[in-house]
Amino acid sequence: MIELKINFSNSSMNSEEKEISKIYRIHKYWSRKPWKPISESIKKYSKEEDLVVDLFLGSGVTCLESVYLNRNFVGYDLNPMAIFISNNTIQNHFKENIFIEELEEIKNKLGSFFKELYSADEECNICHKKLTIDHINMGPKFKNKEEGVFYCLDCGKNTKKRRELNKKEKISLRKEHKISKWTPSKKIPSKFYKDRFSYKGVKNITDFYTSRNLLALSELLYIIKTSKFKYEDLFLIAFSNTLLHASKLKSENVRPLSVNNYWIPDDYMEENVFLRFLERTDLVLESKKNLQKRFNEIKNIGDYELMNKSSFKTRFKDGEVDYIITDPPYGDAIQYSELSLIWNSWFNKEFEIKEEVIINPVQNKGVTEYLGLLENSIKEASRILKDKGKFTLCFHNKDFSIWEGILSIFKKYTFVLENIDIIDTLGNSYNNNWSKFSPKSDIYLTFTKKDFNTDSYYKKILLENLIKKEIKKSQDISKIYDSLTSTLIWEIYYNEHKLDLSKLTIKKLNELILKIKDGNRQ
Repeated sequence: MIELKINFSNSSMNSEEKEISKIYRIHKYWSRKPWKPISESIKKYSKEEDLVVDLFLGSGVTCLESVYLNRNFVGYDLNPMAIFISNNTIQNHFKENIFIEELEEIKNKLGSFFKELYSADEECNICHKKLTIDHINMGPKFKNKEEGVFYCLDCGKNTKKRRELNKKEKISLRKEHKISKWTPSKKIPSKFYKDRFSYKGVKNITDFYTSRNLLALSELLYIIKTSKFKYEDLFLIAFSNTLLHASKLKSENVRPLSVNNYWIPDDYMEENVFLRFLERTDLVLESKKNLQKRFNEIKNIGDYELMNKSSFKTRFKDGEVDYIITDPPYGDAIQYSELSLIWNSWFNKEFEIKEEVIINPVQNKGVTEYLGLLENSIKEASRILKDKGKFTLCFHNKDFSIWEGILSIFKKYTFVLENIDIIDTLGNSYNNNWSKFSPKSDIYLTFTKKDFNTDSYYKKILLENLIKKEIKKSQDISKIYDSLTSTLIWEIYYNEHKLDLSKLTIKKLNELILKIKDGNRQ
């Protein structure tokens, strides 16, 4: 019987490694995996000049780490924003002085406009120049008494003050501005799976913004796209990374998309677009400086190609790829096409959802359809991967019932599970109160492409007995859960006796573990 192989580690970093992490802060994206375990997997399962493929590219961590390690890389993703973010993350041809010169040109062209647009009706006590609006709180709580936060751009944030808007400022807040530059005309699909906005009258992308912020964004985008900047794309990255913060999806207590859907809080804020944009350009600059520092330390880097298409049909010959590493969408947790709608609309791009691997009832995709779509990618992976080549699946899903389907697909296409790595992404990432338990670890499953042999076995097991076994090994909640999860994955794959996990949820598992720990099983 094949031995269960589970490795525990964490993604804690030293000061130098934390600087590397800043490279990936260039733009928000969901479920971005820490770069360090990705890099370690690539080093472990491939060699220099090998061909590495990611079937679901996301924000490009696998791309950058492969290229840095002198592997050649090809990534696939249906989301135009995934390709755009990845390209701009890895782009290493950067001259700081030119970027700063072009940023100063943007400031010169738009500085006076934005200063007037977000001007407060109050002077600075120090220099007597007009204060600038940082943001304004609005909504039912602030009805007819909207509250603003202001400070002096020249004297700094030590001049910051908070107060109710005066009459003149309230009139300015409610003004409907004439907008002459392009804004997205896209209507939001009438059927939106995670719709928490339409009941507030939001039907178009532009409805997510106040009139003032819509004007500000249109003027900023126009200057970026018509000034023929060398670093136009990097300024567009800063712009798109501004879009959510400049919308009604944000309040002082709510970050945009913090609940992974377009939720407009009752009390939201209007944020100064230009100040947020400038802060985003700082992230771009920091990212590029750290990238250059890192790449200057090595002699050889790999080539890369990013494909804005699904991975159902790739361009590779049979057995051409040396290593595959990917982090696919799991179930309905993150609706990538829906959550990217604002970004893609401002760039006039379309996310082709027909082949999106997702559970989404609005798209008529349930578990069966999801597994069928995922199988298309895994089948293609089996075709293009070399015999005895490795395939690492970054696995983070709380729906136990879906595991069996995923693992059966890998088994069907001659992938043999050989190793499980558990990565604690946040150090002490577990709430020690089981009633509020929320797993944060990532699980990396590594398969080898080869014929499945007699390693499978038949052994009757009970979930309760597995839990008891883990409790005996450790009282650490995180290790109990991680080890149990890995054991279940291993049993699902190799054991011909099937555990029924169809109705098992995190909550039910928590309750079962508590009963066993307390000796109160019914």
